[in-house]
Formats: sequence, structure tokens, C-alpha cells
Amino acid sequence: MAHRAQQHCKITVLFFCILFTACNSATVQQDQPAALLLLNTADIGISNNNDTVYFNNQLFSGVLYTLYAATKDTAAKASYLKGKEHGEWLKFYPDGKLQEQRFFNNGKKTGVFIAWWPSGNKQTHCTLLNDEFEGTSREWTDKGILVKEMNYHNGHEEGWQRWWHDNGKVRSNYIIKEGRRYGLLGTKHCINVSDSIFKN
Repeated sequence: MAHRAQQHCKITVLFFCILFTACNSATVQQDQPAALLLLNTADIGISNNNDTVYFNNQLFSGVLYTLYAATKDTAAKASYLKGKEHGEWLKFYPDGKLQEQRFFNNGKKTGVFIAWWPSGNKQTHCTLLNDEFEGTSREWTDKGILVKEMNYHNGHEEGWQRWWHDNGKVRSNYIIKEGRRYGLLGTKHCINVSDSIFKN
């Protein structure tokens, strides 16, 4: 009799364990997003309306890729969430080298943007926040010579701004402070200026 009661108790515990696991598993699956799609931009089901991407008339979440016509190698990858640009975007040169890397957050440019020359040397490096430049932005020639260094805050020039010719000579060197510009502006006669950059 005691053995039978013990067996009944074990079966009851096992039943509740299975029930709990099944419920827990169902909850996890509900919280997870639907599987992201990987589609070619040439797919006839893809459409764009007011900068929102749809697939078969549904908001698209996933990655769109573009191929080079001649080689069928990947030319670009673009990530979307609910129809909006979201996540990492990449562009490639025909030889497969990375050309650009940028990021989006709900349709707005954000994070680090980097571009490379075909040689592999860096061309551009800047940071964006809510579609605006933020922090230091730099540009180089294909030989690796720094030709531009700009500083931004909320999309506006702020602090030191410097441009150089390819030979290293200064082209512009000025500072933006409290809405005013001071220093060498890259004009024809290389004059020093101090003026307001905000117009009424």
C-alpha cells in the first residue's frame, strides 16, 4: 500500500513538472520575435512606401541583400525592423572588400560610420546620433593622409575644425565657440575671420 502511494506521488510530481516546463516554454516562444527574413532586393514582394519597407504588404523585418549583376557577389546588406532601417548596414566592393559600415536605430542613423577606399585604407570615420553628426569626424586620402578633422555637437560644428591639402599644408583651421567662428577660413586669400555662423 505504501509502495502504491509513493508511486502515485511520483507520477503526480512528474505530471506537474511536465506541465510547468510546457507552460514555461510557451511563454518563451511568445516573447521571441518572429524569424527574421533574408531576401534579395530584387524580390517582387518587396516595396517601399514613405521610407518604410514592406514584404507582401507586411512591414518587413530582416535583411535585404543586393548582388552585383555580373558576378552575383554581395554588393550590400541592409537590416530592417518593422519596415524601418535598423541595425547594421554594409556595402562591399566587387572584390569583396568592405566599402562601408553604418548603423541605424528605428530609421535614424546612429553610431559609428566607417568608409574605406578600394585599397583598404580608411576613407571616413565619424559618429552619428539621431541622424546628426556627433563628436569628431575624420577623412583621409586613398594614400592614408588625413585631410579633414571636424568636431560636431547635435549636428552643428563645435570646437576645432581643420582641413589640409593633400601635401599636408593647412587649408582651413578655425574654431567654433558659442556660435562664433574664429581662425583661418579656407577662402581664396586665406584671411582670418571672426563672425557669427548663425543667421537671424
